[in-house]
Amino acid sequence: MAQDADKVMRTSNMTLASPSDTEHLRQQIADTRAGMTHTIDAIQDRVNPRSVINRSIASLKSTALDRFRNFADTAGSAAGYVAARTGPVRDRAIRETRANPVRAAMVGAAGAAAMWMMIRSMRSGRRRNYLHDQAL
Repeated sequence: MAQDADKVMRTSNMTLASPSDTEHLRQQIADTRAGMTHTIDAIQDRVNPRSVINRSIASLKSTALDRFRNFADTAGSAAGYVAARTGPVRDRAIRETRANPVRAAMVGAAGAAAMWMMIRSMRSGRRRNYLHDQAL
């Protein structure tokens, strides 16, 4: 077998590495292995189905919480708007009620009686329709 002359010359010119150089290379190899092991473990954890599900659930919770906060802010601002717009009417109603409590009680009782009659008529109408449907 013939060997390349340059290759033979390079090999002959190389000096043997000292023990400290060898130990340094071994340490670098060990560090590289440790880093690769850490990276592989992180990748395995990331693609683990349980981890994927947990991240998805956390993301959904975060999104739902953000949407709820936005809804609450919107509802709060709408309630504030309504309260501001109806403030004068509400204040006048309170003043009138305090000035004429008997009249306010009679208006309240009349409203309650009207509501009771409406509910009663709706219920009896349902009964009549039910009985009519049963007869057919």
